Amino acid sequence: MLKKKKHLDLQQLPEHVVLSILCRLPVKSLIRFTCVSKRWRYVIISDHQFGNSHFQLAASQLRHNVLISRSPDYISEGTQFQSLEDNFSIKNLTCPFQRCSTIQVMGSCNGLVVLANFHPNVLSYWPCCLRDRYNILVMRNPSTGFFRKIPYPNFQIGSKKWTLEYKKIQVYYGFGQVSASDDYKLVVILNYGGFMEVRVFSVRANCWKVVKAPYLSPYRPWSEELGTYSNGAIHWVSLHEPGFLEPPVYAFDLANEEFREMPLPVLSHNEYGMKMTQTRTPVLLGGCLCVMFQDAEKNSEFWAMKEYGLPESWVKLFGFKLRDLPDVFNSFFSVFFWNPIFIAEDGTVVIKVPSKMEVIRFKCRKEEKPVCTDRYRLEELLPCKDDNDPCNHKKKYLFSAILYDETLVSIPE
Repeated sequence: MLKKKKHLDLQQLPEHVVLSILCRLPVKSLIRFTCVSKRWRYVIISDHQFGNSHFQLAASQLRHNVLISRSPDYISEGTQFQSLEDNFSIKNLTCPFQRCSTIQVMGSCNGLVVLANFHPNVLSYWPCCLRDRYNILVMRNPSTGFFRKIPYPNFQIGSKKWTLEYKKIQVYYGFGQVSASDDYKLVVILNYGGFMEVRVFSVRANCWKVVKAPYLSPYRPWSEELGTYSNGAIHWVSLHEPGFLEPPVYAFDLANEEFREMPLPVLSHNEYGMKMTQTRTPVLLGGCLCVMFQDAEKNSEFWAMKEYGLPESWVKLFGFKLRDLPDVFNSFFSVFFWNPIFIAEDGTVVIKVPSKMEVIRFKCRKEEKPVCTDRYRLEELLPCKDDNDPCNHKKKYLFSAILYDETLVSIPE
C-alpha cells in the first residue's frame, strides 16, 4: 500500500523560517498568499522590516513596471491608474482618491510612488491656491495597495513683496531614499522667476523643513518638473539657450539637503555647433545617472555617468535619428513632445508620446537602426452616453507614465 505524501505546512514551522522562505518568493505570489491568514497579510502588506528584507534579496531580479495615470480634460471622470508590466500586459489599479479629482505623480522610488490630488478647476499657481491645488499628498505602493498620507507644506514665498513681479510659479519636485538612515524624502520647489523656496519632507521625521536654495536665472527654467532620482540625489537639467554654455545638471543631495551642479558630457554633434531642443534625465536600469539629448536635426543621444560625480565617466550608450522610427515619430508633435520613461544598457528604451497617447518600447544598438518591439495605446474616452448629443465624441486626456519597481516596501506611521 502506497503511503500518502506529507505536505509541508508552513504554519507549523518556526516563524523565522517561514519569513525566510517568504522573503525569497516573487511579489505576485506573496500577494496571493495574503489570504492565508491575518498574520501573513500583515507581514506581507504592512511589515516594514519584511518589505525591506524582501527588497534587498530581490533587488537584482525586480520586475520593472510602468505606472500610467490618465486624467480626462473634463471633470465628470476621475484619474485612472494602470500598470504596464514588462511583457506589455496591462492591469487596472485602484485609485486612493475621490472620483472627481486629477492626480499628479510626484516621484517613484523602491516601489513607492508619491501622488498629489488637486482640483482641475484651480488653474492659478498663486501660493494662496497651492493648498487647494495640492490638497492631499499620498505615498503609495501600487503592488500592495499600501498608502500613507503626507502632511501639506506651508509655503511662505507668497508673502514676499517681490512676488507681485512674477505671476506664475514653476513647481519642481522629486522623491527618493536616504539609504544610510532608511529614510525617504519628498522635495517640492517653487520658483518665482529665479527666487526659489525649497521644502523637504522627511518620512522618518514626519515633518517638512525649509532648505536654502540657489538663485537661478528666471530665463533658464529646468527641462522637467519631475526630477530624476539616482545615487541618493534628485536631478534636474537646465534648458539650453543660444549664447550660453551647455546647461548643467542640478542635483539635490537628499542626505545633506544641499544643491550642487554637475557638468553634462560633450556631445559628438555639438562639435558642429548644433543646438539642442530637448534635454532629459531618464532612469537607467542599474542606477547610473543618464541624460538624453535631441538637437534641431532630430538626432538623439543617450549618455550614462558610470561613476557618479566624475565628469570624465560620461559614456555614450547609443544614439539614433528619429527618421529611423517613422512609425513612431511621424508628426511634428510626436517628434518634439516625447519623453523617455527608462532605458537599459542593452539598448531597450521605453518612451511616452503624449500626442499619440502611446507608450512605446524599442531596441537601439550603436550601429543599427532602432526597432520598435512593443507599443500600448490608451483608449480614448466618451464624455457622453447619449448618441444624439453633439458632444458625444471621443476626447483625449492627459496622461503620465513613470517607472516603478514591484516590491513589498512600506513605511510605518
